[in-house]
Amino acid sequence: MYLIIVGAGAVTKQLISTAKEQGHKVAVIEKNPQRARDIMQEFDVNIFHADIAEGKILEEAGVTHADAIIATTNDDSVNLMAMVLGKQYGVKSLITLLQEREQQAMFEKLGIRVLSDPEKLIAQKLYSLIDLEK
Repeated sequence: MYLIIVGAGAVTKQLISTAKEQGHKVAVIEKNPQRARDIMQEFDVNIFHADIAEGKILEEAGVTHADAIIATTNDDSVNLMAMVLGKQYGVKSLITLLQEREQQAMFEKLGIRVLSDPEKLIAQKLYSLIDLEK
């Protein structure tokens, strides 16, 4: 499988590790030069230092071979741009983190799978690990 990840934060690093452990190929698009360098130094992935809205960056990243685009930035408008472009290129699996929960219906209407409120998911998982039988 070939994944294109937009954004290079902490979530992306975990996502890359998981994908690489499973034998998948990964490309990352990141506009921040330091974050792009950090990913390049830590992982064997294709890194594209660019803004998702710039020209043909998805084509350079091999979007025609991509099985999924996953947007992990803290900016819903950037994530939306990545998803709309991915849809135009016919990428089957479009997934994004969502910062503003109010926008979830719009993303889902476009056929995009959304993870909103990741902190709540983490908190629920942590709570589920408590031994309440004491």
